Amino acid sequence: MVEILVIRHGQSEADILKRCEGRADYSLTELGGEQVKQLSDWIYHNYKPDLIYSSTLKRAKETAEAISNKVQLPINLDEDLMELNNGVIAGMLIEEARIKYPFPVGGRKRHESIEGGETEIQFRARAENFISKLLAFLDQAKGLNTICIVSHGGMISMLFRSFLNLPYDAPVTIPTGDTGVHIWRYDNGKKTIVKTNSQEHLDEGSRI
Repeated sequence: MVEILVIRHGQSEADILKRCEGRADYSLTELGGEQVKQLSDWIYHNYKPDLIYSSTLKRAKETAEAISNKVQLPINLDEDLMELNNGVIAGMLIEEARIKYPFPVGGRKRHESIEGGETEIQFRARAENFISKLLAFLDQAKGLNTICIVSHGGMISMLFRSFLNLPYDAPVTIPTGDTGVHIWRYDNGKKTIVKTNSQEHLDEGSRI
């Protein structure tokens, strides 16, 4: 049985600048750095990770690096774990994006994307690709106890859908706060969701 910790990055600069993030490559804020320090301490004292996977975007890499430094493990970077490619609005002020690129009435179709971005189909496909690679590896690997996956809010919702084999159009969104931790278990094909969006590692001053 392997426990899988699915982790969102800490607070990023885009959060306080009120900018669209997605593929905009912002670093963690000072608070975000404190959040990931508390996260890595909590993981160190409660788990013995065997592997760390991370998105290649700065805010996720910096979160993964804090865990890596604490538990003395290398990071496996995977572009499949990146957040939704939001094209032309990446880095744009949220209010400006609402005016220049308003969300279509009724939403975009699954095959449609904002200019320069990816479709929902492509987004789900990346999640499927990562989960397929991960489970194939776990089915062959021996002696693993814990795996950490550091990603982003939107991708984490997609990973849930893929892990649970939910229908493509399942109306499921999994909220995830700064450094929120979801705990899954995988045991010879059996999948269990143990906990979602845990922030028990954060003190009151670090929760927003």
